[in-house]
Amino acid sequence: MRVPFLLLLLLVAGPAAAQSFYPIPDIAHPARFAPYVARTAGRLAAPSSPTDTVRVVVYGQSISQQDWWQDVKRYFQTQYPRTPLVVLNRAIGGFSAERLKLMVCNDLVPLAPDLVLFHDYGNEADYETIIRTIRERTTAEVAVQTDHVAVGQNAAWHDRHNGEWLPALCQKYGLALLDVRTAWKAYLQRNNLPAEALLTDHVHLNDHGNYLMAGIVKRYLDALPRTAPSSPAPLPVVYRAGREYGSFRKRLRLPVEGNRVDLTPAAGTKGGRVSVRLDGQKPSARPDCYFYTRPARRAEGFFLTHMGQLLVMQLAGTPQEEEWTLTVTGVDTARGQLRFTLRGSRTGEDGAGRSDSLFTSRSGRITITPGGWFRRNSPGDFEQFGWLAPGDTLHWRVQCMGKDAVEAGSPGPVPVVLGIPNGRHVLELEGTPLPAEVRVYKPEGF
Repeated sequence: MRVPFLLLLLLVAGPAAAQSFYPIPDIAHPARFAPYVARTAGRLAAPSSPTDTVRVVVYGQSISQQDWWQDVKRYFQTQYPRTPLVVLNRAIGGFSAERLKLMVCNDLVPLAPDLVLFHDYGNEADYETIIRTIRERTTAEVAVQTDHVAVGQNAAWHDRHNGEWLPALCQKYGLALLDVRTAWKAYLQRNNLPAEALLTDHVHLNDHGNYLMAGIVKRYLDALPRTAPSSPAPLPVVYRAGREYGSFRKRLRLPVEGNRVDLTPAAGTKGGRVSVRLDGQKPSARPDCYFYTRPARRAEGFFLTHMGQLLVMQLAGTPQEEEWTLTVTGVDTARGQLRFTLRGSRTGEDGAGRSDSLFTSRSGRITITPGGWFRRNSPGDFEQFGWLAPGDTLHWRVQCMGKDAVEAGSPGPVPVVLGIPNGRHVLELEGTPLPAEVRVYKPEGF
């Protein structure tokens, strides 16, 4: 028997009626989730210092952008009030795996996340590429959400994808699995609800659906231990003054292995300063320490608003911290191409190009391939978006994710090297006092 219409209206009326929604179903074997996020759980339960921030990033497409993530953010803040927390959402609506794979490296590596809550649609090969990139370029633990129950989809494919392929992927890469789909089906069946009762269209969540999604995720998070583990997690490798090196020294040469180095400056000393070199170079001299913000027409709001926008580029040559402006000079909507000029705030005018050809700026600092632009994959794809027009400008910032020097007494840990190729390097520190700790992060890779 279907739920009476008036009751259904009450159930999905909005946040004010959230207390009228049915209880969240039990999660099967939630404790199996906890070991795959043990490092994050330990730091949440027992932060090493008042400035040692735990970073959680929600990533995916439009389902990950919906309101449920705000409820999960509040959960983290309420459950761990003494833990320095940053909870961010970097999802992009409409970006299934074949598009999101282009964005993942530049989106996530600069954030140095501890935990990524991930959900995406799309083909499985590109989905795995995204996971492999996260594993190879960051030390983040990853919690994968399976698909909820939508309308008009290939149910057999989604059941296999979520019930067989995703669990196997999690096993292969050491990922935590949040089985949203099984819990969603149980909720619908137990409360005699059609799938449509939790949706605004065929797939997106209404208030009732957001309530259920947040509730399922929080049920898994409830399984995390509330005390620090008895033995420390293997990441990062920590070198301490007075133990692995003498704090009285003025120079330290340390072989390290990984792609990120954080320093915890010595406390209580004014005027002290320590310079940093990696493999004989200042971090600011290494092109691999530079990343860029998403190109956007406006600094505020959602970056993706028009067809023809630039999505990805490559930084080369001698990058430097500066603001960049791309100006559209011509648009051919029939062919899906545009012309543009490029200018850097420090570099100056840096060339002109076309979106259908490889572009390398005159300085060599910016390279854009034809695959780096936002186009329709099919006639109805993103039909709500018009094209950029001549005179429109896109803006982004190139920033160095390393530091050439750290002041003593600064709040730490301070990332001094981030995003470099994962491997063996030599870290050189010079100055007084040497940092209290050197933390080296090595992505697991597969």
